[in-house]
Amino acid sequence: MTRGSRGLRVQVYLGETDQVGHVPRYQAILEYLRREGAAGATVVRGLAGFGANSRIHTAAILRLSLDLPLVVTWIDEPRRVERLLPGVQRLAGSGIVVLDEVEIASYGRRTVEQLRFDLPVEDVMTREVESIHEDASVREAVERLVGRDFRSLPVVAPDGRVVGVVSSGDLVTRGGLEARLELLSAMPDEARRSALERLPDRSVREAMTPDPVTVRIDETLASATHLMAERHLKRLPVVDAAGRLAGLLTRMDVLRAVAETFPRAVEDGPGHAGAKAVGELMRREVPAVPVEADLAVLLDAVASTRLNRAVVIDGERRVIGVVSDADVVARVDPAARGNVIGRLMRGDDRPPGGGRTAGDLVSGPPLTVTPDTTIAEAARRTLETRHKVLCVIDARGSLLGIVDRADLLRAAGGALRDLDDSVDGQPGE
Repeated sequence: MTRGSRGLRVQVYLGETDQVGHVPRYQAILEYLRREGAAGATVVRGLAGFGANSRIHTAAILRLSLDLPLVVTWIDEPRRVERLLPGVQRLAGSGIVVLDEVEIASYGRRTVEQLRFDLPVEDVMTREVESIHEDASVREAVERLVGRDFRSLPVVAPDGRVVGVVSSGDLVTRGGLEARLELLSAMPDEARRSALERLPDRSVREAMTPDPVTVRIDETLASATHLMAERHLKRLPVVDAAGRLAGLLTRMDVLRAVAETFPRAVEDGPGHAGAKAVGELMRREVPAVPVEADLAVLLDAVASTRLNRAVVIDGERRVIGVVSDADVVARVDPAARGNVIGRLMRGDDRPPGGGRTAGDLVSGPPLTVTPDTTIAEAARRTLETRHKVLCVIDARGSLLGIVDRADLLRAAGGALRDLDDSVDGQPGE
């Protein structure tokens, strides 16, 4: 937050004796906000008040033990409030939650030494994690992953230890699944049910990748991000000292930390870790197809990279949209769907048919950025839109390159190392 900027104020009205389990409710809210990187919050104890029960609670000397009113006040930037407010509302229980807009007159900027990257993974990770038992069936794993934003599950033993990870790739190569989860999610219900019925009777133990890479709950975000970038991992199971599942660190968690920590306008000069521009990261070898390209050309482009996506452009290389393999499966004529999946999964050379062009399959406007967009801003845009690919364009809207979440993760890892070096008083490499 900066001087003169717009902010949001959240106030939660509680009773002093309200609890979440064995923890006072106000304390649970404060801990949640601290853990998620909120700018700050304050609890004020009232002298007197009454609520729905109409009993007056007072701080008079003879009645200090009664349930006095409390107000938790939290002021933060709108993006962070939008993300954390549902959690605050859950923790507030029957308390009243009020939201209003405020103007920030002044706010002390955090220095590099105060940034979040030296904190343990525990403070950034996703805590509400789905896992699956190693004795569960492959079909159960597929059913729990279809239609979800994530494509893998940590596999746990009866004592909670992480013994594997089962991913979309595992389910195809060792689980007998005919199509990747993205494609399965895009199929009509009847076709999806048919694919599930053809699954062989196998356990998750037979399909999973055993002994997965994990990160300890007390490791720093910087070291965990470096590990993710080095191993090309989208997510890391977080374990406690006994190896039991404690959470999950995802690329989105890391990008959220980058987006919320680095200043929107880089004021520390080009040496600041957040100043690295998208133009330095982008890849110029883009799977791009003309808007009038037929389905066969589009599928070849989509299958040519790990992104499973192609950028659709017009005659002047202006970006029209991005089409994924799942977009094609969802929108192609039903008679052509089998050939499309065969071409995407096995490289079949049968003509897909369908009579659709690349332009027909674009569903919405692309996410575009300019070469001078910072990592932090690119991360914010990715979080807001949930897009996986950013198209880098020039002033005329013509395609220059692309950046995806993996590129941003690698850049974030470099930024974290720079921050660690600057905190230690060493020059960044």
